[in-house]
Amino acid sequence: MVKCLKLLYSHLLYIMNLSKHITQNKTFFNNILITLVIGVVVNFLNYLFSIYLARNLITNDFNIYNAILGIITLIQIPTIAIQTAITKKVAINKNFNLKEFKKKSTIQLVIIALILSLLFILFGKSISNISNIDIKYIPILSFALFISLVTPVVKGFLLGLEKILTFNIILLFETVLKFVLGYISISQNLGMSAIVLAFCIPTAITTIAIYPFIKTKSKEETKKNISLNYKQISLIFITFLLLNIPFTLDLILVNPDVRASYGALSLIGKIVYFGSITIASLMISKLSNSQKEARKKNLIISLIVSTLTGGIICLVYMLFTNEILQFVYDGAYLDIAKYIVPYSLSMIAYSTSYMIITSQLVNDSYSHIYILFAVCVLQVVLYNLNNNTLNDAFINQIVIYGVLFILVLLILIFNIYKSNGKSKAK
Repeated sequence: MVKCLKLLYSHLLYIMNLSKHITQNKTFFNNILITLVIGVVVNFLNYLFSIYLARNLITNDFNIYNAILGIITLIQIPTIAIQTAITKKVAINKNFNLKEFKKKSTIQLVIIALILSLLFILFGKSISNISNIDIKYIPILSFALFISLVTPVVKGFLLGLEKILTFNIILLFETVLKFVLGYISISQNLGMSAIVLAFCIPTAITTIAIYPFIKTKSKEETKKNISLNYKQISLIFITFLLLNIPFTLDLILVNPDVRASYGALSLIGKIVYFGSITIASLMISKLSNSQKEARKKNLIISLIVSTLTGGIICLVYMLFTNEILQFVYDGAYLDIAKYIVPYSLSMIAYSTSYMIITSQLVNDSYSHIYILFAVCVLQVVLYNLNNNTLNDAFINQIVIYGVLFILVLLILIFNIYKSNGKSKAK
């Protein structure tokens, strides 16, 4: 009984300290609110963009778009990896003059982007066959690859310097411009290449416009050699690649007879996912700029906000399930109604796993890669054993997200106790 009271007291004390931490870090809380508000608008516009394309493209063009979108999604994973690595590097060295680092990183990334874009074109025929798209789209996709590898410098610097409002305004501008360019492409019948450009041009414009103004506090040159760690970038890339597999591979593995219904369910669930990870970039920025003793508190605040965001969306789903199906699918796919809420709850678990894993990248911890790989193998095994109905696919994903969440939570607890042990030893 005494032990229970002591445990309860320690938890209450920690909550009080957390409240005090929030009060002392009003800027972080304000940045969370800004990111959530703009993130909601950005995600809503992206969702409207997909609906607009679905309603205005003929079936064949929409199928091509989905195939191209899959490639663009893969292309954007290195972008996130590079952005994360630059965020960490800038945050650690923000009191130095990073002019040389910015210049050197940009040149290196341009060279890498050119090489990979050329390789993309050289292997264009194979890529075209695998993805079932016309080879005429390969050059424009290679350009998209080039842009994705060069442009993360600006956003990485902004996050590293904690310029969160500027970062979010840029994100909003890019999304609005993408929507406008997509609308023009369809209304003027400019073809699929123009739609691909709608993904690239906004980022290129903001990078060119903002790049010259990215500066750090120190005006003095430094002899310290600051450069990107490409081994680190590779590990971050593998992390984000494996993180994206659980909610993309399922659409490939699922029984074709129920793929349409499951795809509709998956799309509803992804709204919860993207809503919950809205503050992921902000979290990485804050953790990178925090001392080790403050990181745990900032992480917990981020996880609470992420979970609450997903929970609010789930509550809306629970209250307006039929209305949402009517709005999104015009009353179709009614068979997914009973799965929407539990599937969305599982997406909160998946989102929490995402947030925890990305937080570990700040500490250069990559043990999660083994778990992510094991979960991918588990996903393939489950779909080979149990894949006849929509209910089978639903259960498979619940198991996958549940297992991932439990294992990642254990990693977090282990790392917290490990860091607490080191602090006491000191």
